[in-house]
Amino acid sequence: MEMKINEEKAKAFLDDWFEKMRISDEKRKEMFSNTNYIKWLEGFTTKYESFADDSWLYAPTELSQEENEKVANLHLLYEGIELYAKKNYIYPTECDFGGYYNIKLDNIGYEIGMLVGQGTVFFCKRTGIDEELEYIDFNDIMSDKKKDGVDEITQQLKDLSNKVLELHKKGVPLDALIEILDTTLTGIKKEEKNPTKTLKRN
Repeated sequence: MEMKINEEKAKAFLDDWFEKMRISDEKRKEMFSNTNYIKWLEGFTTKYESFADDSWLYAPTELSQEENEKVANLHLLYEGIELYAKKNYIYPTECDFGGYYNIKLDNIGYEIGMLVGQGTVFFCKRTGIDEELEYIDFNDIMSDKKKDGVDEITQQLKDLSNKVLELHKKGVPLDALIEILDTTLTGIKKEEKNPTKTLKRN
């Protein structure tokens, strides 16, 4: 009897979880089907240039019901950006305890990020457009525009994977493969942090 009750509770929990995921997925798709949310963000960030989804956790009455709902949905904006970015080999800029993506719409820039500590917090910061930075255009996410070179990168990564598999089948130990890849990547990271000075053409 007790086992049956536990099974029913487990089923109810899973049903509830899947329903929440379905609703969340629908909200995210709606968010990226038009510019309504990002346009709301444009107006909201004229009052609050930088905020997180927990900024009004203990003072919800400072915002309207609509504003509270929009702020609470900031994680959906991040998730949608992340899904698009991963397909196009775009990775977040690292910051303390997390990272963020630079996005833009109509020459207004935003840092949309996630911080992980005791819990997970999503944040937004309105910024000016920095010509030295790369931005994900919100219009590109809505249209699911593929970035230039994505197919080539995908093929090169596939070739690399096949080469690693081939070496392993030929008897190269897995630890040796891991060691050489780690050494190579570490060297690349060091070079990127301390680039070699080169002569510039006039």
